[in-house]
Amino acid sequence: MPGRSSSCRARKRLRRPCGSLPRTRKPNPVTPPLPGRDAARPPHLVGRRHIPTISMEEYALRRECVSAGMQASGLDAMCVFYPARVAYLTGFHHVPTERPIALIIGSSGQSSLVVPAVEKEHAESATSVDQVRIYFEYPGAEHPMESVVEVLTEMNARPHRTGADHDGYIPYWGYRGPRLSDLTGVEPFDSELIIESLRRVKSTAELECIQLSCDWAVRAHRRMQAAITTGKTEMECYTPAAEETLFEMVHEMPGWRPRGADDSGIIAMFVAGRSTAMPHGFVKGHGIQPGDVLVSGAGANIDGYRSELERTMIVGEPTPEQVRAFEAMLALQTRAIEVMAPGVPAGEVELATVRLAQELGVEANLRHHAGHSIGLEGHEAPFLDRGDEAVLEPGMVFTVEPGVYLQELGGFRHSDTVVITEDGRRVMTDYPRELKDLIVSR
Repeated sequence: MPGRSSSCRARKRLRRPCGSLPRTRKPNPVTPPLPGRDAARPPHLVGRRHIPTISMEEYALRRECVSAGMQASGLDAMCVFYPARVAYLTGFHHVPTERPIALIIGSSGQSSLVVPAVEKEHAESATSVDQVRIYFEYPGAEHPMESVVEVLTEMNARPHRTGADHDGYIPYWGYRGPRLSDLTGVEPFDSELIIESLRRVKSTAELECIQLSCDWAVRAHRRMQAAITTGKTEMECYTPAAEETLFEMVHEMPGWRPRGADDSGIIAMFVAGRSTAMPHGFVKGHGIQPGDVLVSGAGANIDGYRSELERTMIVGEPTPEQVRAFEAMLALQTRAIEVMAPGVPAGEVELATVRLAQELGVEANLRHHAGHSIGLEGHEAPFLDRGDEAVLEPGMVFTVEPGVYLQELGGFRHSDTVVITEDGRRVMTDYPRELKDLIVSR
């Protein structure tokens, strides 16, 4: 049976010490001219931001790393079906539908992207793979999975030496079809970790994308918090703030556009009242009232990369019970961030918060682990969870969000995006965390 090694010397070329990253800036609602630099720029460029992107060279290096992992595992080829992994290795962000899309990588580095005709021009213009193989439609006279097998045959991939992140296309929108093993006669080697081990540690370009996402999240959240008014519904407060920030993104970053499925580019929202007692509560659309607990969320899409900024806010003068719950939550998040450093087991971050929750008497009010990685997806591995065996490394990026939930009072949760550095950690979302700064008085 092939092994699971996925080491790659090329991976080192994607990274730089995290300690050299620029610190989070405090964005202003209107970007001022930069002294000594913007003064000499044409007026139409003043206040414009550099947009970090993932280069075609980096995508090629990622595929090179995967090929190295395949060689170490004794694989001839690997099929990638999961959309975020296809995007990670090619730059091809697509909307998953019933039409199968697959990336096939050979052990010598050759690559082929199988797509339906509706994605032909998109795939050919967005990627640098060696071949874009087109089939017309699903289900078609010949099932699209047959095209995947044809590519494997052309790569001389032996069925028992073929890996995949899933045994066939992942069902979306009514898709039905044969598994890869139904067509090859052999279950593919589970090679998901070859890719996921690369995704865990972010490259320099990825960190720059996530940092800019954090900066825009901060701006959107600040505008949203200032707009919260009693008597208005949640949506009346946060929708204009998100739209105004989106307009600024378009103006200040010419050429920017969100990448990925179902993403407007910016999010700034909150849930109010007792719905916050459910960690994934829904907006109720009721008027905001004094005494309400609000739990917010903000983030932005920069070349497909995301961040997370969440805050607990209180409308009007907090009650003693609200203050106690808020301070307990804040203490848990502070403890989690303090524990994070290279070499620390991911599970220890959660266990540290659980031990403190026991001391504070709120262990029964925990509903989830301390956080998760973030990047191309809102939730990625590894997780700050006692069951995760990962060890923190420089370049890993996490949301840190232990919460305290009381059914009759509400939910209390902050979330910050945090990067592991060579000598510790750095909070990338520069936003107030203390209760005094999060009281809504309008």
